[in-house]
Amino acid sequence: MKNAFEICINLKEIVIPNSITSIGDYTFENCINLKEIVIPNNVTSIGNFAFGYCEKLEEIMIPNSVTSIGDYAFYRCVSLKEIIIPNSVTSIGDCAFANCESLEEIIIPNSVTSIGDYAFYRCVSLKEIVIPKSVTSIGDYAFNSCTSLKEIVIPNIVKSIGDYAFPSWTKVIYE
Repeated sequence: MKNAFEICINLKEIVIPNSITSIGDYTFENCINLKEIVIPNNVTSIGNFAFGYCEKLEEIMIPNSVTSIGDYAFYRCVSLKEIIIPNSVTSIGDCAFANCESLEEIIIPNSVTSIGDYAFYRCVSLKEIVIPKSVTSIGDYAFNSCTSLKEIVIPNIVKSIGDYAFPSWTKVIYE
């Protein structure tokens, strides 16, 4: 499905059929009026820029079948308020949720082992994040410029924390 609906500015909602197993790179990029999408349980991956710049997308339910969220997958989805990442996902790509300015809550499951560079960069409404004990690496600038983030707890299992991963004013607690 790579580039399938790219720049379909009049697309407001879509139900992806059960026969689809992957949402490819750039599939819904720049669908600026896309507000609602249903992803079936057969989808195992969400590609790079798959929903990039979908400015009216407010929420999305990622099914338990998805194991990877690509780079820039939800980049600049400025209306996205909440996202629940299923237990099947093991990595969150670079810039996956960067510039999601309305994102207030993110639940990262215990299956995730790595959080990419700039993954949640400039999510200015994000107030709280729980890093599960499964995460071993946090990329450069992963949570930087999250101006509402006051405190973050890092499990002792984390082996690598990238440069400027958190805003300088955020209290980082290691447990």
